[in-house]
Amino acid sequence: MKVKTLVELLESVDTTYLTESEKAEAIARAQAAEYTAELIASGLAWVKKALVGKRTVMNTANHSHA
Repeated sequence: MKVKTLVELLESVDTTYLTESEKAEAIARAQAAEYTAELIASGLAWVKKALVGKRTVMNTANHSHA
């Protein structure tokens, strides 16, 4: 099952009460919100990958003391 984007959801809503510029603004805001969410998710995935890669270095249980 494919998840619909915000733009697809907006296009399925009755927007006869909106002007064309209001509809275009809503679509632009939806696209910006989706881009921001994808950017944040990508950043978090990168941080998680970086931290998991360093996990053995930061794990104090594996260090031997003199």
